[in-house]
Amino acid sequence: MLGCSLVACQQFDMPYFQNVRGLALQRVLATVCAVAFLRQGYDQSVMNGLLTLNAFLSTMPEIDTLHTTGAENGHNANVQGATVAIYEVGCAFGALSVILFGDRIGRPKLILTASCIVIIGVVFQAAAYSLGQLIAGRIITGLGVGIYTAIIPMYISETAHAKHRGPLVLLDGVFALSGIVLAAWLNFRFYYVKGAVNWRFPIAFQLIFALFMISVQPILPESRRWLIKKDRLDEGQNVISRLMEKSPGSFEVSREVAIINSALHDDHRFGQKSSSQGIFSLGPDRHLYRTLIVVTAPIITQMTGISIIPFYSNTILESTLSGSIARIVSACMHIMLVIGAIIGCLLVERVGRRKLMLFSTGSMVVCQASVAGLSSDLKNPTTGKVALVFYFLAMLLLPIGMFMVPFMHASEISPVAMRQTYAGMAAASSWLFNFLIAEITPVGIANITWKYYLIYASCSAAATVGIYFFYPETQGRSLEQINQIFRQSTSIFDPVKLSLEPPVDSDSLDGGYEEIPGNRGNFVSLR
Repeated sequence: MLGCSLVACQQFDMPYFQNVRGLALQRVLATVCAVAFLRQGYDQSVMNGLLTLNAFLSTMPEIDTLHTTGAENGHNANVQGATVAIYEVGCAFGALSVILFGDRIGRPKLILTASCIVIIGVVFQAAAYSLGQLIAGRIITGLGVGIYTAIIPMYISETAHAKHRGPLVLLDGVFALSGIVLAAWLNFRFYYVKGAVNWRFPIAFQLIFALFMISVQPILPESRRWLIKKDRLDEGQNVISRLMEKSPGSFEVSREVAIINSALHDDHRFGQKSSSQGIFSLGPDRHLYRTLIVVTAPIITQMTGISIIPFYSNTILESTLSGSIARIVSACMHIMLVIGAIIGCLLVERVGRRKLMLFSTGSMVVCQASVAGLSSDLKNPTTGKVALVFYFLAMLLLPIGMFMVPFMHASEISPVAMRQTYAGMAAASSWLFNFLIAEITPVGIANITWKYYLIYASCSAAATVGIYFFYPETQGRSLEQINQIFRQSTSIFDPVKLSLEPPVDSDSLDGGYEEIPGNRGNFVSLR
């Protein structure tokens, strides 16, 4: 099957794909890579539907919380949380591996490696006959998914024009959340199927996405910035010519090569000759400032509490609703995630990153506080129904600004020579806190019930304040221009201030600016 897929890809690649250029090429790359995020969202959510299936629990009785009570139930809740959350540990280590290997083998080859790892992990899970096998499969799958989440947003950021970068990167979020919806509805369909196939097939189904990523890998051009960083200037020039829809020898292409080269030399001049140096530096590049933003932005997303729904919505809802109704309501909630992500795609280049992030975190303060208050009196059926409304609102409003935007923002503010390091840190911090949420949610809900949601309301409020004061806007600027915002800053408040000043001639070509000596944050066209 794999060999057939590769042959099919080669036939597709030659000669048709070589004729795709400019914005069309950027869109094709973004869409193809987004399939990896479709698989990521699917795998993250599929376990939610399995935790209440009798066939699954009979195979994995150690995580059965439906048919147990007392001390046994508490013990099984802990094991269940660990089983669900161990996937996130694998993802975190996969993301961190990008720091070591992302700059050695290039972006498309790392995507291929991740896809092969995912296939091994999914086979382990689908064929599991014990909890140990299932856990091993989830860890292996997580390793591959972690690589996806670190490398793909960076790859799309490096290949997209500044004017289109936002929607193209956020397309990953739309696909990831669509994967969550797909898993929810497929689980609902197989809820009525008898036997082990009702949980083995939903797990195995995601092999389709990994095989697709393997088959299309040969058509993915290498990142132009990576090629130039490796002194493969001719190849970099050819990739730039395709992305810009210009001839390789044109002035625009030569200018882009020169600007990327200049940014790399600047990084080297400031002592950043390897991705392992300087991430906590207090020097003129403001690396410590950037590191804190890169690491905390994905953490903020997790600490809004939004991951409770994909992980445990069926379990939570089945405590008050019948099995089939709970699954329908849960699946409909997930649809709201996709709608929110699409809205974010449409608004990100019109409204900007900061405003969307502020809107989403502020909305989560209201939603989580309301769910907490209403859940304190579930004996009243009206309060339970209104609490569901705020669940739906949270699922709609959070993805608008706080699902993929933090990963895109991390890639945008990273120094050119250290981009894979920052991408790995951003993805790893997200997965580690995703692990935290998955691990403590069953225990938190069991012990402090409605008060559990107040934790996330408080975290969302603190995040809103932090974003307002410390997260710069990156809308409409090339990656090299964003680099200059930090270099021209003299205090921790300067990046936000400088970023809110509109770039000069923002419709010019990506990278087509040179800093005016002596003027902080101002640029002049190189034309």
